[in-house]
Amino acid sequence: MCGIAGFIGTRRLSEEAARNCLALMRRRGPDASGLHRFTTSSGRHVLLMHSRLSIIDLDSRSDQPFNIEQSWMVLNGELYNYLEIKRRLVEAGIPFRTRSDTEVFLAAICRDGWRVLDEAEGMWALAVYDEAQEQLTLSRDRFGEKPLYVVRSPEGLYFGSEAKFVFALMGRALPVNRQHVRRYLVNGYKALFKSEERFFEGLEEVPPAAVLRIDADGKEMQSLYWEPSFRPDESLTYEEAVAGVRARVIRSMDLRLRGDVPAAFLMSGGVDSNVLIGIAKRVFGYDVHGFTILTDDERYDEREMLDRSVAELGVRH
Repeated sequence: MCGIAGFIGTRRLSEEAARNCLALMRRRGPDASGLHRFTTSSGRHVLLMHSRLSIIDLDSRSDQPFNIEQSWMVLNGELYNYLEIKRRLVEAGIPFRTRSDTEVFLAAICRDGWRVLDEAEGMWALAVYDEAQEQLTLSRDRFGEKPLYVVRSPEGLYFGSEAKFVFALMGRALPVNRQHVRRYLVNGYKALFKSEERFFEGLEEVPPAAVLRIDADGKEMQSLYWEPSFRPDESLTYEEAVAGVRARVIRSMDLRLRGDVPAAFLMSGGVDSNVLIGIAKRVFGYDVHGFTILTDDERYDEREMLDRSVAELGVRH
């Protein structure tokens, strides 16, 4: 899961604030934690913080903040197609000192710029500080799977994977957005993202598929690197469409099963989790361990279908 947090602005955050933030971040990344400070030529301050849940290359050499020369990255997430991108970079003569996807991601950004995000397949919230340009860049994956909150204040911009990380760095919490709480209680979670409001007043998010740059003077520039499009191919037959979906889901699972630790599956009696578990077990021979939360509420009881799936697929459950 990992956690990231940081700041860019005129204020030098105290050691106490940094320690408090890292302590809160531990639950997202119990395996390692670190921070790095920078001071720009104009006297502005930059702080990058990370707590690590080790998934790929468990060695401490892959701990973060991770740097390649004057570029520093903190990353929450995973670059699924890192081996394919790494192969291209190696052929171009780029050296690597770890087996991590973090190094591949940063190396690709350093070599190809932010256009590499169009090639990247994964889920991420990240921050990269370029010491040479004195520029901080934040980015989020296409669908906003990984959270990245920001608070803009007179002294600068705070960011973090959770609101509490941002508040720890600020030294204060923002007021609760009572209207948003009411919206949630009355209309449910589906209403939460129909507006730009969040549960705290003044708390914002980096949008999905966005790149937000903050330069040495604190000026911001935001852009989207991807937008969804709908281009139906009317020439496809039903059978071709089914085969195409199957091939793509299998390829997607192949990429997502990469890791140096075992993966567990949340298993229900529904179609989606059983499709993924079936592919992992039957196509790739993965030793699947499934976990389920059961309920006695008859409206949501999937026990019968679940038992059939466990027996049919032969998974640990």
